[in-house]
Order: sequence, then C-alpha cells, then structure tokens
Amino acid sequence: EFLRTQAPSARYVLSVCTGAWILAQAGLLDGKRATTNKSLYDVVVSRTSTSIRWVHKARWVVDGKLWTASGVTAGLDMAFGWVAQVVGQDVARQLAGVMEHAPRKQDDDEFADEWTQEKQKALAEQVKDMTCSGR
Repeated sequence: EFLRTQAPSARYVLSVCTGAWILAQAGLLDGKRATTNKSLYDVVVSRTSTSIRWVHKARWVVDGKLWTASGVTAGLDMAFGWVAQVVGQDVARQLAGVMEHAPRKQDDDEFADEWTQEKQKALAEQVKDMTCSGR
C-alpha cells in the first residue's frame, strides 16, 4: 500500500533486482517498460501483469520516472545513470572515480543470454530443496 500511495507524488521511483516484482505487484509498472534480475526473469514475467513490457536484455530500463535495474551491480550502474541525468555527467563520472567503479552502459547486459530457462529452473529447484530441507 505504501508504494501505491507514495509513488504518484515521487519525482523518481527506482528499483534494483527483483524489486521490480514488488513495483509490478503494486501496479506501478502496468503499461511500462521494465527489467528485473535474470535469474528469476521468467518467474517474475509469468506472475505479473501482461501489460508490462519486460525488457530481457538490459542492465536497467527507464520509463518516465520509473527506473528498474536487473541485478545488484546493474543497480549501481543505474544509479550512476540516474545521477548523470539528474545532476550531470561530470558529477556521475567524479563519483564513479571516487568509488573506483567503471559503470557499464544500459544495454551492456551479458547476463541476459547466460540465464536460460533451464538454468533458471535449476536454480529454482536448488532454492526449493534448501527451503524444504531447512538448510
């Protein structure tokens, strides 16, 4: 409920990893482009609104004030992209230098091809086994 009430007046809404799933469940991604973590990509897509235009090969996606990143490090890259847009490219570059980070571009997503459906299913089974066995 918090997201539904606060998002309309927010200047920006950013999510990282499977946080996009939460935004989708709140209805904030309906009719929008978005991405999410590739290890659970098919699960998220299959359990959310068909009106969401999920982008598989993207480190992050911007649709209006909504910014979604595929994974944790993609979220860091998205943050630099956001800083560049809001404050300026020079500030984003300086920040990256201080953090000793070389941000990747929005569409530089090597993990999109790596996380096949088979690999996603295998991970889901491992997680299921761990949760069922109490590990």
